[in-house]
Amino acid sequence: MFKIITFREPEAPVLFRPTQKIEVFDKSLAEFAAGMQETLLTNDGLGLAAPQVNKSIAFCIARIGKDAQSFCNPEIIWQSPEMEKVEEGCLSFPNVFLDISRSKEIEIVYQDLKGRSRKLKTSGLAARTLQHEIDHLNGIAFIERA
Repeated sequence: MFKIITFREPEAPVLFRPTQKIEVFDKSLAEFAAGMQETLLTNDGLGLAAPQVNKSIAFCIARIGKDAQSFCNPEIIWQSPEMEKVEEGCLSFPNVFLDISRSKEIEIVYQDLKGRSRKLKTSGLAARTLQHEIDHLNGIAFIERA
């Protein structure tokens, strides 16, 4: 399990910087993913990005249905023009809740933990969660979207 970095801590600048692309898909990445999953579930979050645990790599996990899924180097390749404004929170901004407008549907490309290319089209809460986490990987905090 990892310590979640909040916006008030000395390490907070990591939350506002774009991450580095993952090039190596090895046992240490799988172990990091397992620690991220444990951290997410322990903190009852919907998603968690590597910068939130002070690691500047393009990795996040998100609850898709009942499962927490790993996403390496995710990129949004399509967003629906239909937007929805919903209250969001963030584990790195405790007790801060803001109405954020996001696309209702998205399609992403990413790599799994073995480096295989994948594609996912999703909507609703899963789409919102992934947009939030991919923003983290691009150095954008949800407060900047309010």
